[in-house]
Amino acid sequence: MEGVKNIIVVASGKGGVGKSTVSANLAIALARNGLKVALVDADIFGPSIPKMFGIEDAKPDVTALGDKEMMFPIEKFGVKIMSIGFFVNKSQSL
Repeated sequence: MEGVKNIIVVASGKGGVGKSTVSANLAIALARNGLKVALVDADIFGPSIPKMFGIEDAKPDVTALGDKEMMFPIEKFGVKIMSIGFFVNKSQSL
């Protein structure tokens, strides 16, 4: 990806091992050290990043730019966040 220097992936085949907790804390720590940070939560079974950041009811802004629509992430604690949790009903699984 153009302009991206580093990508850190936090993954595991098992649930409940702390992937989201590690990801959230790492993202905030990097942002507090002056880095530009984006966090993508692609957990289809239980996207918990919105809850951890206190933005469960947030919805990304969608803006038309010419013939395309652009989605803009939610920003909190200096971290730009995009999560599947923004797009699904909290009472239903994906």
